[in-house]
Amino acid sequence: PAATASANPSSKGPAALIGVEGTASQSPIRRKVVGTLEVPSLHGVELSNDDGQIASWILLEKQYQLRQEDGTSSDFRFVDGENRAPVSSLFLPPILNLSAEGQPARGEYTLVKSSADSAVLRWVVPGSGMVVERRYQIDADSYALKVALVLKNPLDRAISYDLTAIFGALQNDEEASGSMFMPPLHLYESIFKGADGLERLDANEIKDMLEDGESTRFQDGLTWAGVDNRYFMTALLPQPADIESSVSTASKPTLPGITGFTQLTNTLELAGGKVPARGEVVRTLQFYAGPKKLSELDSQTPSLEEAIDFGWFSVICVPMLWLMRAFFEQTTNWGIAIILLTVLVKLLTLPLTIKQYRSMAAMKKVQPEMKKLQAKWKDDKVRLQQEMMKLYQEHKVNPLSGCLPMFMMMPIYFALYRTIYSAVELYQADFFFWITDLSKEDPFYVTPVVLGALMFLQFRLNPSTGDEVQQKIMMYMMPVMFSGMMLFLPSGLVLYILVNTMLGLVQQYYQYRRVD
Repeated sequence: PAATASANPSSKGPAALIGVEGTASQSPIRRKVVGTLEVPSLHGVELSNDDGQIASWILLEKQYQLRQEDGTSSDFRFVDGENRAPVSSLFLPPILNLSAEGQPARGEYTLVKSSADSAVLRWVVPGSGMVVERRYQIDADSYALKVALVLKNPLDRAISYDLTAIFGALQNDEEASGSMFMPPLHLYESIFKGADGLERLDANEIKDMLEDGESTRFQDGLTWAGVDNRYFMTALLPQPADIESSVSTASKPTLPGITGFTQLTNTLELAGGKVPARGEVVRTLQFYAGPKKLSELDSQTPSLEEAIDFGWFSVICVPMLWLMRAFFEQTTNWGIAIILLTVLVKLLTLPLTIKQYRSMAAMKKVQPEMKKLQAKWKDDKVRLQQEMMKLYQEHKVNPLSGCLPMFMMMPIYFALYRTIYSAVELYQADFFFWITDLSKEDPFYVTPVVLGALMFLQFRLNPSTGDEVQQKIMMYMMPVMFSGMMLFLPSGLVLYILVNTMLGLVQQYYQYRRVD
């Protein structure tokens, strides 16, 4: 897109312009695509003559295709470098900038060699005669692209050079705002892995840091870096110790026709060097651009697994995601995989839930006696508490025994929730009938309404231990409020909560019948 990045905050190399033809010191280049690499049914890359950079990156898998209102679909141009005003959030092409002897080395490259999965682009630097080759090799097994930058020096003296990589995204601020109950899919973040762990900075955080005078430069033990949103990412995976620093910026594009957008960039200073006299240097890098599938990210070197934001529950979420994928491989339906995973988790927590529902059933058993005590001692709260404790002791009921199992199960259920929320596998995944995208809300709100009805039944079964008026308010208001929240959550999450509630209701009813 025709959007201008802020000046490169790196101390090395030229100011980087994203999507602008040429630089201030040379005439514009008539941009065109000179090479195309493709792995059928997986992904494809278009290469530009303009500095030999990546022009676009396309995801070819059926799951990620753009769906049209007329029922047709087209390939997902996931990274887009076209000069046009965008209407939706998108990733910007990764840029690998070269400067030789402190000056920008940027020119018009020609395609000298190509095949279905590889290409070589070449340019000769005016003045020094240094030959620059960009050799691209697309990975047939993952969403990776190997890049070899070859510098050939014809002079009798060494030539110093610097490298800078820029990763960016153009964020539609309205799409990135989300809602109270529906976290945004198109919120972009600058992301990098350093010695202190994984860091994430969204546009607002970057702006706040800069306004407060804080530096957005990180340079301690960086191993990989890039830009991501909830389901997709672009990243650089260099050789060890190649990344010297990561500097994040967020600004409004200044070109006409683009309003309501924020441009987020992550500029990476790479280790420079010298091309020896009459010699050559080969620098090998790897780009990743695609969905944040756990299996794909983990297969990279270094692993990008931490790019999936599981929060505090990654230890539990990773095996859960593995199980959900195993269920999908057997059923070929992610909705059914969610149901099976929910059932399995329910079975694993069965001993805890049995204890919880036994306690609740025992409380329900003494409820008539409790109401008599509440009526008899309604004006004497101290005596009421004493009589209630006596009643609990006579019937061997502990009103708190049902709480402990619930607290013990909460991390498991939060982890399951986070797993489903973070899984790109649910993006545009069909379930049945009207639910055609498990990452979006139920279009007809059927599942939230059914969930509210089930919650009402569950409240009816629960023992009443407090004020009767409060209990009735809870019984009617809570299901309505909860259903309202579910209206805007991804249908995959609502499906999990619905199945979990249904299983809990059946188990609760059965346990109460046993006690009766």
